[in-house]
Amino acid sequence: MRILLVTSSSTRSGGARQALYLAEGLIGRGHQVTFFTPSGSTLRTLSDTMPWADLPESPGRWKDALEAAMPAPGHGPCIVQAFHNKAVKRLAWHGLFWRRRGVVCVGYRGVVYRPGNPLTYWSPGLDAFVANSHACAKVLRGMGVGARRLAVIHNGIPAARLVSRRGADAVRAELDLPADATLLGCVAGDKDVKGVAPLLRAFALACEQGRAADASGTPHLVVVGVTPGRWQPLCAELGITDRVRLVEHSNCVADYLQLLDAFVLPSLSESMPNTLLEAICSGLPVIASQVGGVPELVRGNGLLVPPGDVPALADALATAMGDAQLRATWAEASRAIAPDFSTEARITRFEALYRTLLQRRGLSDV
Repeated sequence: MRILLVTSSSTRSGGARQALYLAEGLIGRGHQVTFFTPSGSTLRTLSDTMPWADLPESPGRWKDALEAAMPAPGHGPCIVQAFHNKAVKRLAWHGLFWRRRGVVCVGYRGVVYRPGNPLTYWSPGLDAFVANSHACAKVLRGMGVGARRLAVIHNGIPAARLVSRRGADAVRAELDLPADATLLGCVAGDKDVKGVAPLLRAFALACEQGRAADASGTPHLVVVGVTPGRWQPLCAELGITDRVRLVEHSNCVADYLQLLDAFVLPSLSESMPNTLLEAICSGLPVIASQVGGVPELVRGNGLLVPPGDVPALADALATAMGDAQLRATWAEASRAIAPDFSTEARITRFEALYRTLLQRRGLSDV
């Protein structure tokens, strides 16, 4: 298949990474892919081999740029998949003019809040929308997107993201962790929505009440992806400085996941978080906020808590840290569902969707 992927994002956000994983997987299966991004996108630093193409600075020139990469009229069909709001809006308009050219247009939605402008989602220029969670799809259905035009395809994690670059002993030494410490971990960021403050408060509460220790050692918390100086004062205020390790952004979170006894996602809002998927695919028990599509990922492999509810999160942390056998049961459940969230499974679902859409239009997929 000839496939053009388009993102208007200039960052390496989770959604942009998922678009890149899709592009890499489609190329690996022999499809002809061109990936359009803004020329200065930091996403491009993650792949030296991807056939990148520049999305012009002026949106008014996007149509011409994309048409230049399509097969000539009458020389075969083409799939155009747009990621991120600005690109999806443009595709909803341009797709109206491409239908006779044999172009199938697909939008993508990876957030759970209701869009401000429903016209994009009603446009016949888009053959289908992909939502990355059932929670996101529910929002689109409420706006009038019919089931025939709506598919749910969960995010996927490539196997390479799960491979650590350093040995566990080296990472443990870097963090100066006691050999017998039981470890909770989180991959987050400094924004309030990521829930680091409630997590620190809940961890302190569990430690204060003496409910978070088991026979395997004193609990510690590792928070990756944050600015240490932003959170050290709160740790000091809560009296947990010696039990918390704050780590700046890492390109290899697997180095830290390999140490953990359980993973925590304390976010106040999410749709389908890559960090939680990476933890599940690493076979970790999970404790997560009941937001967006997160409940779709917690299937007997951990606990859900109300977002921002410090006492409830403290109880969940204490339960996980205090029962090694329960953690083992949850870990087994994570390993059982992990194949559902591989990039291979995700690419297979996208291929099937593309072929279905081509067939509906009476177009060949070769």
